[in-house]
Amino acid sequence: MTAGPNQRAIGDAMRRAFAKQGFMQTLGAKLTALGPGTCEIQVPFRPGVTQQHGFFHGGVTATLADNSAAGAAFTLFEEGRQPLTIEFKISYLAPASGEVLIARAEVLAPGRSVSHVRSDIFVVNGGEEHLVATALATIKSTSSVSEI
Repeated sequence: MTAGPNQRAIGDAMRRAFAKQGFMQTLGAKLTALGPGTCEIQVPFRPGVTQQHGFFHGGVTATLADNSAAGAAFTLFEEGRQPLTIEFKISYLAPASGEVLIARAEVLAPGRSVSHVRSDIFVVNGGEEHLVATALATIKSTSSVSEI
């Protein structure tokens, strides 16, 4: 994907939007990479993000998949537009046991009003990455929501 003329402004807007998401802060999530049509988010392991067997909770995995997909789409929107997930499907491939959970999203088919995005989720265990889930999301470009 090539960067549009307002890529820097859109990237800054994505970083501000991410910083305002209380749930991302609760998870300890970090926006670690952002480019035209791509987004990466990471969450470090800690007991507060696990399920009963000590793996990363599937809800955390799905949240990262969704947020990274929306972020990737957002990078290609016209300035002043915001992402809204309108459809989402995730497949869990393996238990997410490790030190860090990483979601990497890439826009597969950008559109003026709707984009289709894939997000792959990896866990880092012993310095090696393992694919644990993959998701497909449909992201709608919406008018900016005014601050409350």
